[in-house]
Amino acid sequence: MLADVISSGRGQWCASPKYSGRRPKSQIIVNAHRINQGSIPDLSPPEAESGFYFVQADDPEMAVGRIIETP
Repeated sequence: MLADVISSGRGQWCASPKYSGRRPKSQIIVNAHRINQGSIPDLSPPEAESGFYFVQADDPEMAVGRIIETP
């Protein structure tokens, strides 16, 4: 899906060879490497604060609502 979003041209993105401020084994870095290698990312909930979260939703509107929810 990410490739579809990027190729649609409807948003801006950039590729960076550096992951500034990120730990090499952080969940976002590990999953970025998995995605780049064509593998499925680890979608399990993180055990601690993370930069990578999977949000389950049946449609885009529901996903947006869940992403911007505040406690």
